[in-house]
Amino acid sequence: MTRDIANVRSATRNDYHPEQIPAFLENDWFTRHLPHVPETSPKLLRRTAAVRLVQWVLGGSMGDSAAYLGIPSRGAKFHTGVAVSRVDPLEFHMALEGIAEELCSTSSPVDYRQRRGALRDWALDQVAWEDIIKQLTPTPASWHPPAFDDRKRQVASVFVWAQVTQGEHVFAPRPIEAAQTPDVQRKWGLTRNTTWCHLTRPDAAPHYADLRKVLTTYAIQLAQSIDTGELPSRQ
Repeated sequence: MTRDIANVRSATRNDYHPEQIPAFLENDWFTRHLPHVPETSPKLLRRTAAVRLVQWVLGGSMGDSAAYLGIPSRGAKFHTGVAVSRVDPLEFHMALEGIAEELCSTSSPVDYRQRRGALRDWALDQVAWEDIIKQLTPTPASWHPPAFDDRKRQVASVFVWAQVTQGEHVFAPRPIEAAQTPDVQRKWGLTRNTTWCHLTRPDAAPHYADLRKVLTTYAIQLAQSIDTGELPSRQ
């Protein structure tokens, strides 16, 4: 992401802190504050809103703020202009003002930067993964048994990371995958989106719905541990 000189700004707010902003704007904020525009990508809008909120506090360019949020310089798009796609600029600005006001009134804000740092290059270790598997409902004998291999452990790790950091799963660390041979990495890449869809869709199959429930509980506990200063074990 090149530095856009025209986009460099001075900080305009100091009543909330940039670490309070998750890299992917919380869905509750998005639903309640940001305008619904069918032609605009919700993903792009949430990402842009998060970057802009950080920029209001830190100043600099939107690229600088994206880097602060851990959004990679390559492959990550967001609206850099004053107008955000088909969203009215004033309406978008007022929506961010509303979110900022909520941030200012939060008594116990989450430090998302601390969470991102704690889970940098993180994945579920084998012990934690086996404990998660034990909590799942046994598969009926007549069903084909689900896989619990390293590929599934990597997807589960990404799910936990996204829950804890409120970041986008596409930017999550994948140390288990990175440790594989190039051929295996390519093979995993072909099924990445499909498996993620199985795990996160509202009408997920029983195995994935059960796994998601256990992983969500694990993510809540992990987030609480990080917030109190306990660092997770590394893969």
